[in-house]
Amino acid sequence: MPVKRSDNASSVEWLQEALRLPTAHDMVQHVLEDFDVIATRQFAALVRRRPHLTHFADNVRAAVVASTLGLASLDYAKRRYCDGEEELERASLPVHAYVEAYQFTRSYLERLTTSLQTKGKPEATVGVFGASIVLERSLLSFFCAHLMYQMGYRYEGHAISRVILEQIAWAFEAHEARDIETIQSIRTTAAVSKLKRFAPEAGALYGFLSKKTHIDYSSHSEFLRVEDGKNAVVYGHDVMPEYGSVILRLGDLFSLVWEASQFPYLTTPEAVEARHGTLAPKLDRAYLVKMHDHMNNIEEAVRQARETTGQTDSTVETDARKGGARSSP
Repeated sequence: MPVKRSDNASSVEWLQEALRLPTAHDMVQHVLEDFDVIATRQFAALVRRRPHLTHFADNVRAAVVASTLGLASLDYAKRRYCDGEEELERASLPVHAYVEAYQFTRSYLERLTTSLQTKGKPEATVGVFGASIVLERSLLSFFCAHLMYQMGYRYEGHAISRVILEQIAWAFEAHEARDIETIQSIRTTAAVSKLKRFAPEAGALYGFLSKKTHIDYSSHSEFLRVEDGKNAVVYGHDVMPEYGSVILRLGDLFSLVWEASQFPYLTTPEAVEARHGTLAPKLDRAYLVKMHDHMNNIEEAVRQARETTGQTDSTVETDARKGGARSSP
């Protein structure tokens, strides 16, 4: 991605940034945020999914096929064996729509966490500072949950999402603390209850994530199947509307708590406002509109994919043919 020069950046600063090479860790994370798998039984490659990388992905696909079949010509492999990707692309529309929802959330949260104005403001209390640290760290948890969702690992993704919500709740209670002793006494369950009073939607989300994380007997029917007279354990669940809803709602809760905890250092709050002498969520916050747009986009993508593949269930499971289930006697 080209580096844009800001108006207040010197020529030297701009050149240094433009020439800065990303670390291997950064590149791996960028790939895992949105990737296509190009594979045969012998070879596989993960390629970052970007419009400007389409030609590169086509070449990688041809190289994988040529290596598998022992072909000397990549052009021949591309012409002969690499057509017919359009139907697969349509089947992947729900994943792509979900990834776009995650990327929207991630970008929004990153913008929030870099918008504080501390110059000329009083020093943050230990509670406000602690809340900011925990919330900033939770951005990595968002990525981890997203990776699990993108892979179809429903329960693992929900477990991480539950941790994210608990971090958000902890930060909300901690921001009012004035000493370390108070911070040390915070209990997660009590913090979630306090967050629910500020943002009632946190309660339903926490209940849902807790149920999925515990995987009690009532959930067993979600990952057990009978195929050819044998039991099969389903590892992957392609329920992108569910995943998108969780990530987007967590993003909303993050923004509410970030602004409530860092309110003295904001110039233009987007999510909260002063109401009747206290801070409260804005009912018309712009994030909610975008959130519902992304949720509708995912649902529409599921509909289109169902029409393409002939599937009739909106919660399409990754089945044994895709390596998603393990048969047992």
